[in-house]
Amino acid sequence: MENGDKLAELEALLQVTFNERSFLQRAVTHHSCCPETAIRDSYDTLEFLGDAILGAHVVEHIYRNFPDASEGEMTALKSEVVSRRVLSKIGQAINLFSYIRVDIANMKTFNERSQDSLCTDVLEAIIGAIHIDQGPEAARDFVARTILPVVPQLSKQTLDANPKGRLQKIILQRSNSLPRYRVLEQSGRHNDRVFTVGVFEQEFLLGIGKASSIKEAGRMAAREALEILQEQEDL
Repeated sequence: MENGDKLAELEALLQVTFNERSFLQRAVTHHSCCPETAIRDSYDTLEFLGDAILGAHVVEHIYRNFPDASEGEMTALKSEVVSRRVLSKIGQAINLFSYIRVDIANMKTFNERSQDSLCTDVLEAIIGAIHIDQGPEAARDFVARTILPVVPQLSKQTLDANPKGRLQKIILQRSNSLPRYRVLEQSGRHNDRVFTVGVFEQEFLLGIGKASSIKEAGRMAAREALEILQEQEDL
């Protein structure tokens, strides 16, 4: 099949007709095919742009659709949606690899993991190419129909996960101890009662939660601890 025919076939698959098809050609070209002119002719810089655009749209979608999620939970869900594991599955599902231009002989190693990485990179590069060629709304529409349908299932796995269990796993791995929960304060009477619970790693306070039951306050404390630990990793 001629290259132009393959690009037209890919456009039909993506439901996007490019004004400048050269952007699509570049989005599917690995730098192994053009080592001397990679900056101009390969997908690397388009992938960089597409990654940022995808992240922004995913975060906005999560913010709008999960208003009760904490920052830490939103971060965890966003990371899962844009992970190579998820994006490569989407790329493989639309048979994206068959459209990628790559010189396997010029790559040090090539295996199934390499194929997953290529599908992920090219999917992000296509988002960047659509944004440049068609404008931001077209890129938003592409992300909405191609990427965002995976969010509901991933949100069940990520947001419904027990924060106490997640925190326990982290603390066990890093200090070989279990997190401990203590009631630091209780106020009010009967139906108005409020418990303040702290979660500790040995004697170090990791997070605090307040709720009408000790159990829920402990969950809130674990959530806060996970958010703080995530922020520390991001620094």
